[in-house]
Amino acid sequence: MTASFLILRIGDTRLALPLSAVREVLPMLPIDASPGLPVPILGFVLLQGAPVPVLAPLMLLDPLARVDTVALSAHLVRLRDGGPCLLVDRAEDVASGNVAPVSPDHSLNAAIIGELPVGDDVAHVIAPDRLLLDGERATLAALTAAAARRAQQWNAA
Repeated sequence: MTASFLILRIGDTRLALPLSAVREVLPMLPIDASPGLPVPILGFVLLQGAPVPVLAPLMLLDPLARVDTVALSAHLVRLRDGGPCLLVDRAEDVASGNVAPVSPDHSLNAAIIGELPVGDDVAHVIAPDRLLLDGERATLAALTAAAARRAQQWNAA
């Protein structure tokens, strides 16, 4: 079965995100990074007055990785269904194709579910619903609610 994917660049790595999981691709926006946020939450962006968490997929897939600088050419990929934004170096293209399976041994939390041929290269297909564990989703929801309360307090002041 052929599916469509958004091809993302993070450093030297290419990821393929199912297009059905993508709400929108945004240019780099100011990220409000409150102190004490757990890795891999970089902070929050305000979209239509509501805070949306920004995650670093690089740190989700490699817990030892760090995001030191963010280029102005970076993109935020907002996931559907109230999902977070993913910070990527670049949203490169949309591609269609058949996904080759990948061994579960080569996938962190089973988040990488296959490989998509892209030209002479391969993009790792990620399942957005597997990027976070249930406990991490609950923590992210609590932090997002706290950010929304802070934003309301600032607006009321």
